[in-house]
Amino acid sequence: MTPRGRWMALPGLVGLFLGVLRGQAELSLLSLSVLVWLAAEWAMFSWRVWVELPQLQIERTVNGRAEPTGLLWAGRVVTITVRVTLPSRRRSDGTTVVPSLRRRDGLLSIGPLVLFRDVVPENIEVLERVTRLKNVPLLRSPRRSSEDHQPVANEHCFSEDSEAVAHPEPLAANEFLVRERSTTVTFTYTARVRSAGQVVLPGLRLTLKDAQGFFLAERFVALPQTFRVLPAYAEAGDVHPLVKRTNSLPQHGIHRLQRSGLGSELLELREYVPGDPPKAIAWKVSARRDKLMTRQYESEVPVRVQLFLDGSISTRLGGFGSRLLDQMTYVAASVARASISVGDPVGAMLFDERGAKRLPPQGGERGFYRLLDALADFSINPAPPAQSLTPSMIAAAMSLAGERYPELLDGRVNQVPFTIFPILPWNRRRFRERFLLSGVLAEVFQLTALEQVRMMHEPSFMAGQVQRFLTQAGVAWMEPLVAGHEWLNADHLRTATLAEALVKGVTHARDNEVFVILADLLDSAAEISGLLPAVKMALGRHHRVAFVCPSPTFRRPTISSTEPATDTVDDLVAAAEQLKARDLATGLQRELRRLGAAVTCSGEKAAIHMVLSEMEIARTGRMSPTGVRR
Repeated sequence: MTPRGRWMALPGLVGLFLGVLRGQAELSLLSLSVLVWLAAEWAMFSWRVWVELPQLQIERTVNGRAEPTGLLWAGRVVTITVRVTLPSRRRSDGTTVVPSLRRRDGLLSIGPLVLFRDVVPENIEVLERVTRLKNVPLLRSPRRSSEDHQPVANEHCFSEDSEAVAHPEPLAANEFLVRERSTTVTFTYTARVRSAGQVVLPGLRLTLKDAQGFFLAERFVALPQTFRVLPAYAEAGDVHPLVKRTNSLPQHGIHRLQRSGLGSELLELREYVPGDPPKAIAWKVSARRDKLMTRQYESEVPVRVQLFLDGSISTRLGGFGSRLLDQMTYVAASVARASISVGDPVGAMLFDERGAKRLPPQGGERGFYRLLDALADFSINPAPPAQSLTPSMIAAAMSLAGERYPELLDGRVNQVPFTIFPILPWNRRRFRERFLLSGVLAEVFQLTALEQVRMMHEPSFMAGQVQRFLTQAGVAWMEPLVAGHEWLNADHLRTATLAEALVKGVTHARDNEVFVILADLLDSAAEISGLLPAVKMALGRHHRVAFVCPSPTFRRPTISSTEPATDTVDDLVAAAEQLKARDLATGLQRELRRLGAAVTCSGEKAAIHMVLSEMEIARTGRMSPTGVRR
C-alpha cells in the first residue's frame, strides 16, 4: 500500500471507530463504504499481481535475434525490441485461439497502469525510442466509434490491439507505460555499446499501480541475454595501409631472410630515398638517368606484428568507453585489421596482474576474429581488489538490489528482527540496510546461514560479497566499487610485468618483427629504467619497437592542447591536465627514443599511423626514414 492508500484508510478506520462509539450511523456507513472500496481495490490489484502477471510472456530481440547468447560490436548502434503478450489457447484440433475480447475487457489482460522498463547495464547507452505505426486492426467493443479502427501509436511505443495513451511524465527510451487494457504490447529502442567486453541484459522491471494510486507492486522478470562485445577498429581505408603485391611464406628448409623486402624478384625501380640500403641501388640505371635509382623487390617474408597489451588495474579504472584499456584495444584492433588485410600475421601478448597470455601470430579473417575474441575476453573486468566496506558501497548495492530483486527486499520475505541496539536512528537505518542486503546476497549467491551471519559481523567479508555483486551486474571500476589504494601507484610492478612479457615475446619471435607495446607508461617515467634492458634486447635482435601510451584525457598532449579555450574552470582544469600529461610524455619519449624506439602518447588514429609507418620501415628493409636508427 502506498502512502496515499494509508492516508485514505486511516480516516476510514477512525470514522468507523467514532461512528460505532458515538452511535452515528451515517458516519459509520460512510467510513465503512470507504473501507469496502479500498478492500475491493486491493482484491482487484492482488488478482492482477498474482494471476495476471505470471501469465505474461515476454520476449526480447536484439537486432532481430532472440537467442540467449550473441555477438555485438563496440560503438555500433543496436535495435532492441521487447514484446509482451498473453498466452494463446489451443483447441483440441490444434488451432490457436487469440485472447478474445471478453478476456481483454475482463481480468486477463495487460494493464492498465503497468510500467515496463528494460534493465540495461552501464556498458549500454540508451539512445532513443523507435516510433512507428502498426497496421494491425484494433480489437474494439461495440460501444466504441468507428474511429477506433485506425492503429494508434504514441510517442513512447505502440500496442497492437489497443490504444496507448501517452504518459504525461517523460519516460526513458527503454520504458513504456500501458494505460489501457491490451493483449500485446511491443516497444523498440536503440542503444549503443560503449566498450568491448561482455554485456548481460538481465530482464525487465515491472511496476503496477491501481487507478487511484493506493497500491503499488514492483516485480523483476528475469530474461538474461549474454553478448560478447568485440572491440571497434578503424577501417583499412581510414589508415591507408600500403598493400604489397606478393607476400608468401617460404617453404620448409629454405633459409629465412634477415629482413623482409630484399627478395630476389624485382618488383619495380624507383628514385632513391634517404635511408634505402646501398646494396639496393641500381648503378647502371642510375648512370643512364643521371640520378640514383633503387631496386624495389617483392617481399618474401611477411612482417609479423606482436601486440603487447597492458591490462593492469590503472587501465581499467573509469567508466566504460573512457578507460585507457578501451583506447588500447581500439588501436590494437585497428593495427591488426590493417596488417592482416595486406597478409601480415598478427600475434598478441595480453598481460596484467593475473599473468600473461600469448597468442601466436595468425593471418586471415579467422585469425583476425580470434584476436578480437581474445581482446573482448581480456576487456572484461575481473574481481576488483578488496577494500573496506563503505556506506556508499552499501547504498549502491541496495539500489541495485531494489532494481533487480525487489521481491527479496519485501519485509514478508526478508524480515529484519527487532533489536534495541543500535539506538541512534541513523545507525538503526544502516543496520537495517545491511541486514536486508545480507539476505539478498545470501539468496543470490546461495550462501549458507553461517556465511550470512558472517556478513553481518565481518565488514571485510561483506565488502567482498558486495564487490562481487556489483561486478557481476556490470558496474564499472569507479566509486564506490573501487577507491584510491596503494596499488594504483605501483609503477615498478607494471614495468616489471611489461619487461617480463617483452622478454617472453622476444624469445618466441622470428626475424625482423614489429613489437607494438600498448601500456600505461605516462605515470611510470620514473620507473622506466626496469624496462630499458628488455627494449635494448628487442632492438638488438633487429626488431622494430613502437610504444603507444594512451592519454587519460583522450587528447594528444601537444602545445596547442595545453592552451585553455576559455577562462572557465573546466577549460582551465583540462588545460592543466594536458600540461601535466605533456611533461610526462616529454620525459618518456626522451628515454625511449634515445634507444631507437618509436613513441606516441595518443590512443587515436595518430598512433595507428605511427605503427603502420614502423611496419613500412621494417617491410622495406631500411633502418629509418632518415637512414639512422631512432
